[in-house]
Amino acid sequence: MLNKLFGLTVILVLLASCNSRSAETEATADDVLETSIPALFEDPMAFDGKNVKLEGIISHVCRTSGDKMRIMQDGSDLTVQIMLGNFTGRFDTDSEGMRIEIEGKVETEVTNIDELSELQDEECENTIEAIKAMKELGLDPNIRPF
Repeated sequence: MLNKLFGLTVILVLLASCNSRSAETEATADDVLETSIPALFEDPMAFDGKNVKLEGIISHVCRTSGDKMRIMQDGSDLTVQIMLGNFTGRFDTDSEGMRIEIEGKVETEVTNIDELSELQDEECENTIEAIKAMKELGLDPNIRPF
């Protein structure tokens, strides 16, 4: 099962670390950027839409669908959600506690988008537009990487 997890490409949201910011600015869409979970939460938009590699411990597997899990890293209580996306298969709940290395595309969402919806009728097409609109209205966007 561990070999399957290593081979899966999944969708995850990650932020750039201080050490990888210069590499990130030169990265193409096909490059894989190594980062950490704390770095993802520091600046989620730096990795939005980019391929990243992350290692950590599986802290939770969804018992309902099996198509998502959370991983964490030593020394941090932050977790990032990993989703299978369009892939078939399931994560095994017996995998909890295992150390893995995973690679995939980071996506972001504004978790407090309802605040913006209350002030404007039109919807934003992507996270970047939502952040810009919120800042123009004096709102502080809460961005979640996955």
